[in-house]
This record gives sequence, structure tokens and C-alpha cells, in this order.
Amino acid sequence: MIQLLRDRGHTVTERRVEIAEWIEGVRSGEIAEVFACGTAASISPIGVLKGHDFSVGDAEAQPGEVTMAIRKDLLDIQYGRAPDRHGRLTRLV
Repeated sequence: MIQLLRDRGHTVTERRVEIAEWIEGVRSGEIAEVFACGTAASISPIGVLKGHDFSVGDAEAQPGEVTMAIRKDLLDIQYGRAPDRHGRLTRLV
């Protein structure tokens, strides 16, 4: 994800984000989109983050433009519709 974002011209910073910072960022509008990804997964938009004593976000919100663009980029590489420019995939079959 980091490389795909950089390929699209985004500045990426890797650091820990505490829950309180995330909550404040979403509430203030500084954080506009959030998604999750995993080793064997695609990208999943996150509408709401819930904890024992908080809930932040909007379950009805549509996935963001950046989230969906990166998701498309990843799926296109995984399905062979776009080249794997960084040599991350290994063809098994």
C-alpha cells in the first residue's frame, strides 16, 4: 500500500497513531479516509471505529476516493490487469 500510494504521488509517513489522535483527527476532519489491508486481503474501507467508550466515524459514509483508487490499483496488479512494477507477486500456477 505504501508503494502504491507513493506511486500516485502521495506523501507517506510511517508512525504509530494512538487511538486518541485517530479520534480527534476524524472528528476535526484532518483524517478524511481510513482503510485496512492485510497480507492476503484487499483494501477494506473503515467507516466507524468503535471501542468500549467511544465511536468515531460514519457507518453510512461512502468509501473515499483515495481508498478506492488504491484498492483498484492493488486488485489490477493481483489479477494481472496491470503490471507488477515492483516485483512483489510470485505466479504459482
